[in-house]
Formats: sequence, C-alpha cells, structure tokens
Amino acid sequence: MIAARAAFALAFFCASVAAAAEEKPTQAYGEDHPACQEWTDGCLVCARQADGAAACSMVGAACLPAAVSCLKGE
Repeated sequence: MIAARAAFALAFFCASVAAAAEEKPTQAYGEDHPACQEWTDGCLVCARQADGAAACSMVGAACLPAAVSCLKGE
C-alpha cells in the first residue's frame, strides 16, 4: 500500500512539473490581465491586492485545475 501511494505521488509530481513547464501558473494570470481583479482555475481563487500583488487560496489535494478565467473585472 505504501509503495502504491509513493508511485502515485511520484506520478502526480511528474505530471505537475510537466504541466507547469508548459503554462504559467494560475497566480501569474493577473500579470497578463491587469483589468481582472479576481480569477480562478476551479481550484485556486486569486484576488489582486491593493499593491497589485496576487493573493491566492490554497489548493485542495484532489482538485484538477481547468483553464483560468476572470471572475471580476475584464
């Protein structure tokens, strides 16, 4: 059982690294969309702070992100 969990964790990590190399993280969406004040990928919800920086929620373990979309603004 432990070996199966370790194999799953390794496969998940490798898939996450490969996906991250192909696209910008959800947190960076605000850099390309300055009019958007709040955005989500279905897992993370990020909001632009007064200083312009993004503040994002934590991701649940079983969440599968989708395409990022603007919730407020744009």
